[in-house]
Amino acid sequence: MKITLATLAILATSSLAYAIGEPDTIVLVGGDVLRGTIVAESEAGVTLDHPALGRIEVARARIATVTKAQVVPAPAVEPPVADGAAVVQPAAEAPAPAAEKVPVAVLPAPAPPPPAKPDGSWKFSLSLGLTGSDSDNTSNWNFRVAGSAKRESEVDRTTITAEYYFQTANSVNTDNNLLVQGLEEFLFRDSKWEAFVQGNYQYDEFQDWEQRAGAYVGPGYRLLEGEPLSLKLRAGAGASYEFPSSSWTPELLFADELVWTIDERSKLKQGLELYPDIENFGEYRIIVRLDYEIALSEKGDVKGTAGVRDEYDSYVEASQGTSNDLKVYAGVKVDF
Repeated sequence: MKITLATLAILATSSLAYAIGEPDTIVLVGGDVLRGTIVAESEAGVTLDHPALGRIEVARARIATVTKAQVVPAPAVEPPVADGAAVVQPAAEAPAPAAEKVPVAVLPAPAPPPPAKPDGSWKFSLSLGLTGSDSDNTSNWNFRVAGSAKRESEVDRTTITAEYYFQTANSVNTDNNLLVQGLEEFLFRDSKWEAFVQGNYQYDEFQDWEQRAGAYVGPGYRLLEGEPLSLKLRAGAGASYEFPSSSWTPELLFADELVWTIDERSKLKQGLELYPDIENFGEYRIIVRLDYEIALSEKGDVKGTAGVRDEYDSYVEASQGTSNDLKVYAGVKVDF
């Protein structure tokens, strides 16, 4: 039996077709499909030899699924040998030529969308906290409610906040305090500088002044922006008015707002407001606060809160009330 070159070619071709099988498949986000041979994979992407497009490097962020074709090895086929015929040895393979550098087309990950521009819509939040105890000998209750309303456009930002505290000890009122603040910030395009107008109103049943109102203006500067840290500074001047004593006090204002985004669920916020007296050097008021928030719902609109607010007033004498007022609280906050 003669073994011809044509017989060997047919056997080699059938073996190759049996081994190749179906191509590898990459399904992109959006439904597009690439078919070819995967030559490399990494955490960053997949490299595919496409029959028409050549070599393509596809970023992982663009890939929905990757399916590799199952390669089935071709069965070994030996050419028939006639009786008494010499066995035909396969010719030695010629050395493969040096691999040429294949040009690679890169399909990068999609760029993140730009942040949405503020549209001036209002956002609100409400916080509630209640602690207390009641027995035959003692009765202590501590109640806090706080709310905020915020809006932002491309040219300005408005923030209104209010906090109310009420506390009893042995059925006697020991704290009845309301603090309302309004802040209007004017933003400058392509600048970290801004200007602000701030107004305050405070009521405290247990202070000699009982009610205090103030107004301040000045510049602000966003020292840090973004995450995990943002820091804003303000400095200005104004005056506060106390009644029923009917007295004006010219003051400076130095303030900061620091926000630390710990992770996707929790934040730590710090705020400071210092009001030095312009006419009486060494006299001042200061409000320091520290708040922690952690998301309790999947959307993050329900949060657990805990915080401290400390207010010190150097004007207050021992006979007139409390010069240092420390408040510790915890509760639940809802954004809507």
